[in-house]
Amino acid sequence: PIIACLACEAVGGEFIKAIPFGVSLEIIHTFTLIHDDIMDKDEERRGMPSVHKKFGENIAILAGDTLFAKAFEIASYTKDANIAKKILRYLAIMSKEICEGQEMDMRFENMEYVEEINFLKMIEKKTAKMFEYGAMGGAVVGGGDEEEQNSLREYGKNLGMAFQIWDDCLDVIGKNIGKPVGSDIRKGKKTLIYLYAYKNSEDKEWLKNYGNEKAGSKEIQNIINFFEEIGAIEYAKNKALEYSEKAINFLNEIENGKAKEELLKMAEFAVKREK
Repeated sequence: PIIACLACEAVGGEFIKAIPFGVSLEIIHTFTLIHDDIMDKDEERRGMPSVHKKFGENIAILAGDTLFAKAFEIASYTKDANIAKKILRYLAIMSKEICEGQEMDMRFENMEYVEEINFLKMIEKKTAKMFEYGAMGGAVVGGGDEEEQNSLREYGKNLGMAFQIWDDCLDVIGKNIGKPVGSDIRKGKKTLIYLYAYKNSEDKEWLKNYGNEKAGSKEIQNIINFFEEIGAIEYAKNKALEYSEKAINFLNEIENGKAKEELLKMAEFAVKREK
């Protein structure tokens, strides 16, 4: 939501006008997390029991569905009918893309290797689309011209890519991230770290415990140590930095101001955060 509101302000609009759209984005994000936790069988979210763990799968599915519907209701409160029509369409397209990305993510879990280009397409759909449409939608609400809308759209997309790749890095190096370290390893997630390690290692002994949900902390740490030794974590970090820099460059088309400064800070923070 903050990206949408800042994008609105960055093109000369009033911050408050983007709040309904921003709230809708956050509600859809929450809906995706609830359903994602069910599919991934994650029992913890943000340091607390996940919804399905606390209330059961049936209630969790209904909670997610309710939030999804509520998001569109709130977005419709946007006063300008033409703008409301546009952002409702953005929310629909974005939601479809997220679902497609989730399907790819789950399918990749059953594959030993996927090409990097396919992995990047998956995270673009599953994660970056929310940043992309959030920034572009905010620019639309703020009355930005086509060039400003496109610049902020590209900013959002690249910020989302940087955020997700860095998030995958935190899974193996982070602390206090709201889920157990090595969670992606136990679930067999195909991350950029994994793909680099797979492509650049001759001995695949480390694969033995990748995707083993019962793997102990020692086995997980051995895999993490291997990732560090082969340069996989550093590779992923550098890729995240590349996307962060791209996001910053797309802001060159936006007039200087406080909102732009905050957007720049967000692009920098995405690859510096520790959780």
